[in-house]
Amino acid sequence: MTAKEQSYAQGVIYVLIAELGWSLSGFFVRLMPGMDGWQFNTWRGYWMGVALLCYLIAIYGWDVFRKFGELPLIALIASASFFTLGSTLYVTSLTLVSTATISVIGASSPIFTGLLSPWITGEKPGLEAWAAAALAMIGVGIIAWDGLSGGHLIGIIVSCCVPISFAGQTLTLRRYRGYDMVPAICVGGFACFVVAGAFGFLAGHAGGGFDVPPRNVALLVAMGTLQLAIPGIYYAKGAKSVSAVTLALIVMLDAVLNPLWPWLAFGELPGRAAFIGGAIIVGAVMISIFGGRLLNRGPRTA
Repeated sequence: MTAKEQSYAQGVIYVLIAELGWSLSGFFVRLMPGMDGWQFNTWRGYWMGVALLCYLIAIYGWDVFRKFGELPLIALIASASFFTLGSTLYVTSLTLVSTATISVIGASSPIFTGLLSPWITGEKPGLEAWAAAALAMIGVGIIAWDGLSGGHLIGIIVSCCVPISFAGQTLTLRRYRGYDMVPAICVGGFACFVVAGAFGFLAGHAGGGFDVPPRNVALLVAMGTLQLAIPGIYYAKGAKSVSAVTLALIVMLDAVLNPLWPWLAFGELPGRAAFIGGAIIVGAVMISIFGGRLLNRGPRTA
C-alpha cells in the first residue's frame, strides 16, 4: 500500500495500534521482577528482530533479502541507529535521573520533530500542532511533578538525547515512507541486542545483558513480539500518511496507557495527577489529529 492509497484515518489507526502495543512495557516489566533495563533491552530487541524477520519472510518469501537491499543505505543506518541509540540512552538515563524527569524531557519529542520536519520531510507544522505539543508537555509535567528531581547535568544531557533519538526515528520513517521500512527496524532490533548486551557488562553483570533467568525467556519472546515488533510494523505503516509531528504526539499517549495496564492487572491505582495529566494529553492528541481538519486544511505533506 502506498502513501496515496492509504488514507489519513487509516494511518492514525495504525499509529494508535502501535502505541497500544508500546504501552505494554510496564506490564511486562512487572511480570519479570529482578531484571534490569539492560537485560530487557537486550532480549526484547533480539526477539523483536526475530519476529520482524519472520514477518518479512512470510510477506516476501525468498525476496526478503532483496527488500533489505532496496532500502537506501542512509535510511537503513539511520533507522537502526536511532532505535538502538534511543533504547540504550533511555536505560542509561534511568541510572542518572528519576523516571519522572525522563518522562518530562521525553515529552519534548514532538517539539524536536516539529523543528526538524521542514528540512527533513518537507512538512511545516501548523499552529494546532505546536499548541498540541505544548499541551502534551504540560500534561506529562503534571503526571511527573511529584517525582521530578534536578539530577546531575550529565543525566539531563543524556535524557535529552532520548527524545531527539525518537524524533530522528520518526522523521526517518516519514522521509522514506515510499519504502517498506520494517527491514530497517528489524536490523535495529538485532543491533540493540548486541549494544545493550555489551553495556550490561559495564553495569556489573557477569553475563552482561545476555544473562537472564530461563523462566523469563517465554515472556521476553512475547514482549519482543507484542510490545515492539507488531507496534513497529504498524508505526511504519502509519508513517506513510500521518505527518511526523502527529506521529510523535500520538505516542505521547504512552503516559496515559502505560500506567493503565498495571492498574487493571495488578491493582496499581494511578494518582490523581495521572488522571488530570492524562486528560490533558488526550486533549493534545485530539487537537493534533483533528485540529488541521477543523481549520479546513489537511496535514501538510511533502
